[in-house]
Amino acid sequence: MTTYGTILIPVPLEQATPVLRKVCAVGYALPAGTAFSLVHPDRSVDDNDVFALAGPISAGLGVPVLAAFQYDGDRLELEVWRDGVRAHRYDSWPKRDDRDAPDAPLGADPAAFLDFAAGPVDSHRLASALADTPIDEEDKDVDGDPGYVWAQALHWDVLRALGHPDQMIRRAQWDYFHMRGAPQALAEVLDGTELIALGTADRLF
Repeated sequence: MTTYGTILIPVPLEQATPVLRKVCAVGYALPAGTAFSLVHPDRSVDDNDVFALAGPISAGLGVPVLAAFQYDGDRLELEVWRDGVRAHRYDSWPKRDDRDAPDAPLGADPAAFLDFAAGPVDSHRLASALADTPIDEEDKDVDGDPGYVWAQALHWDVLRALGHPDQMIRRAQWDYFHMRGAPQALAEVLDGTELIALGTADRLF
């Protein structure tokens, strides 16, 4: 399954761009509605992954940011950063790295993510997603095991519960390497939406 990393910022792209140009060595940024921005950094570059950049971006803009990394469909990690300091961490599968860790997700606190709401919050869906207990049948494990089949669906439900539209959620699940690898297809999907190349990233259009 697809691996991706992205940062959600609760300010418009034009406001975020000057700071992003200073801190992101390679990546792309694009609007996520009128009040949010998304950053897709090149995680192969040292100190340029979403968790390394979230602190400097939050400090530079003076707003909280939400860094997300989804690994191979198995695991979703979310970090909230404020004023350059990590304020909250969520891990849907902490046992992956630590056999002594609990089976339940770490940091499943809905209140930690409310700064990233784009509209009315579906509190039930948000709490259920963070607890790794999907509401929709199609997201449940076909073998009857608890939890989401794919971490992308968990991420989708978190953002959906925070009031983000489907188009924005799809963009939040892109990765720098997907964007770089298919610029023409990306141009068609964006349909005129502004995309900013950061650092040494190739200008796609």
